[in-house]
Amino acid sequence: MALVETLTSISPLALTVSFGIPSIYPIKLEKHNLTDAATGLSRSLHLLRGPLGQPHRLCLFLDGELYYREMKAVPVLSALLDPRARPHLTFAFLDHGNQKSREQDYTCNENFGRFITEKVIPWLQEEIPDLQPGRHLIGGLSLSGLMSAWLALRYPEHFHYCLSQSGAFWWNDEFFTKTAPQRAPADTRFWLSVGDQETEVDETPPGSPPEVSQIVGVNNACRVLKSLGATVQYHEYQGGHSMPCWRDELKQALTWLLADGNQ
Repeated sequence: MALVETLTSISPLALTVSFGIPSIYPIKLEKHNLTDAATGLSRSLHLLRGPLGQPHRLCLFLDGELYYREMKAVPVLSALLDPRARPHLTFAFLDHGNQKSREQDYTCNENFGRFITEKVIPWLQEEIPDLQPGRHLIGGLSLSGLMSAWLALRYPEHFHYCLSQSGAFWWNDEFFTKTAPQRAPADTRFWLSVGDQETEVDETPPGSPPEVSQIVGVNNACRVLKSLGATVQYHEYQGGHSMPCWRDELKQALTWLLADGNQ
């Protein structure tokens, strides 16, 4: 499976974007820039704030620009922003910026993990005091789906819920699946999905370990996560590695992840 993925060109986003969606209050996507000297990373973050004065959770999407630009996820999420909805949520979309950063950040990168837990989460907690500590949701697709699962397993004190859409668990000879058993048992909830058409396997150079397909990699990750005590929902949808498929399952996935009785 080739690491380089083709991404549609994304134009710059204005400071605030309003969506014409019927709602009790206007839905606005705020842009912020986060820079961390300790890790040397700087990324844009777009924010949909949850209800003021109500304790609530964080849903953090990696590959943020793919979710709000390409997938057009905000209209799907609008119902979950309704103040009458339970549980209350703030949505944050962390941009990858460029392809080089994406490939570096999202391949089980410890430095990026520190950026998330030592910069992004504390900044969000300060910016939105109503966020409950811990028990956040981390989400991503393809490479960022791999990274989301890695972060949830690596930092269970921060992330209790993980959305991994067509996660690239084939990466580096299934590094995630082979190293996951080194982690402590997890009671995290994982939604792992993959398309029934994601069966391609790239040729590897002589002497290199054979790669597995996307669907095999996701199934193997499910197996090892269950062995660690995690609650795993495996969703095999009809289709391939595509935004429409991921968008179609988004509301169902978030509803299942958060339906554990913890408000």
